[in-house]
Amino acid sequence: MQIDEPVHLEPYDESWNELYRSERKRLLLAVGGLTKAIEHFGSTSVPGMTAKPIIDILVGVEDTSVAADEIVRRLKGNGYEHLGEAGIPGRQYFRQRGLHDYNVHIVQYGGELWNNNLLLRDYLREHPEEAQRYSDMKKHILERGAQTLLSYSDQKHAFVSGLLERAAAWAGA
Repeated sequence: MQIDEPVHLEPYDESWNELYRSERKRLLLAVGGLTKAIEHFGSTSVPGMTAKPIIDILVGVEDTSVAADEIVRRLKGNGYEHLGEAGIPGRQYFRQRGLHDYNVHIVQYGGELWNNNLLLRDYLREHPEEAQRYSDMKKHILERGAQTLLSYSDQKHAFVSGLLERAAAWAGA
């Protein structure tokens, strides 16, 4: 299981929301009884943002340790590759590559990972100037030579941390 993979960016595509809705339906059939909520997050969920054309889906569960084995079994049965925590404690990471690409992140519903990812998404949706700055920064990272997921993610980490701080201030957290 190799987590690193090539990355590229694409301009915002309105079909990303429909792809999310379609995959959400499949996920509900597969693991719906084990989840509290399913949300679209990441850059493909923010209108106008440049993004890796991979639909990120956040799945909130009551207790990740209780649901993990059953979710792993069911998602693998639906064509997802399980990559464990993949460097983020408290998350179970799955990906599916094909005609359309998906990442599924299983986290504790209402926990820090759940709240921070949705806060960042909502902040970027409400602040298009920040979404544009983030898009520009991601393009710049690729122009400087980051062509794989791990390098790309490492180079944008500080910027995303700053965005999250501004989002928390915006939300009054």
